[in-house]
Amino acid sequence: MYKIKKNPEDFKVEEVTPEKKVLEIDKEHSFDEATEGDQLICKLVKKNWEQNKAIKKISNVLHFSRKRIGYAGTKDKRALTSQRISIYGANSDQIKKLKVKDIEIQPLRYSEERVTLGDLWGNRFTIKIEVDEKTSLNPKEKIPNYFGHQRFGKTRPITHLVGKALVKEDPEEAVKIYLTKVFEEESEDAKKARKWLRNNWEDKPFKEALKEYPDYLGYERTLLHHLAEYPRDFINAIRKLPKNLQLMFPHAYQSYLFNQYLDKVRDKDIVEEEGPIYGYETEIKNEYEKEVLEENDLELKDFKVKCLPEMSEEGKRRKLYIDLEDLEVLEKSEKHYLLRFSLPKGSYATVALDEILVDKKGKNSG
Repeated sequence: MYKIKKNPEDFKVEEVTPEKKVLEIDKEHSFDEATEGDQLICKLVKKNWEQNKAIKKISNVLHFSRKRIGYAGTKDKRALTSQRISIYGANSDQIKKLKVKDIEIQPLRYSEERVTLGDLWGNRFTIKIEVDEKTSLNPKEKIPNYFGHQRFGKTRPITHLVGKALVKEDPEEAVKIYLTKVFEEESEDAKKARKWLRNNWEDKPFKEALKEYPDYLGYERTLLHHLAEYPRDFINAIRKLPKNLQLMFPHAYQSYLFNQYLDKVRDKDIVEEEGPIYGYETEIKNEYEKEVLEENDLELKDFKVKCLPEMSEEGKRRKLYIDLEDLEVLEKSEKHYLLRFSLPKGSYATVALDEILVDKKGKNSG
């Protein structure tokens, strides 16, 4: 019914600070010379960059450890995005000289405080949407707060599967899924490499697999380099991945379970404000929350991951429905909409689009 992200510029994501100030992509900011602190707060604007790779590139150019760079949230890859970052020990002159294709960094001020995950209100989205003649806009104030497909992976939706294997205390299966599960949308050389390793898995030919896996599969090669030296050490192979990617595995599995619960709430017209992000300290509040666990052969204690304690999750609760704020139609034609709206942190623009774009019969696109 609709298409997005034909070009990165068609999907703009501008971070909204805790004070609800929008970090506008096109706005020039003056540097506050009067500020002090070890953290240099900057606005990062990037186009068509996966976030981990952007942070790694910036740290390499600055000759800094990537651990010195903090940020509040992960932004879409195929998009034009703005966000705050903090860089420990950097100065404004260094940053002004930094040149990386499709990355711009504007120093804002110094601070004693690092920018940390969750340190934002949310994001403002400006999205060009290609539509057909059957599509219309049906604005809503409240939308279901599903986790979007980005949480699980688009080309390879495996993040929650890896998370499930870790929750089930099976790090070998987690690594095997990450390295060898094949999806048709991947390139032919990637599929060929994955199939080769899957068929030879019992021999643990990780050194030979490095010759098969193309260079652009960087995270896979990170795992393989460790396993080539330590073929049974799947736990520490996972620890070689970027920390935020590691944590995405259990988080994605929690998200998958939350979506299942939200499906039940909507199907059965249950009146609830929040649902469980399952963890070992989750308080089960109704029979449907219990059903999700039973249907997935889970117990709450499973979320205390013994093989990788740093991936253990206490659990929390998440709103089942959220407000779609400041919806504007900036452009409209027979073939496209240009929409702008804001969502709180942790919520997904694609989920909102699935709810507000409908066909003429009133059916949602999602």
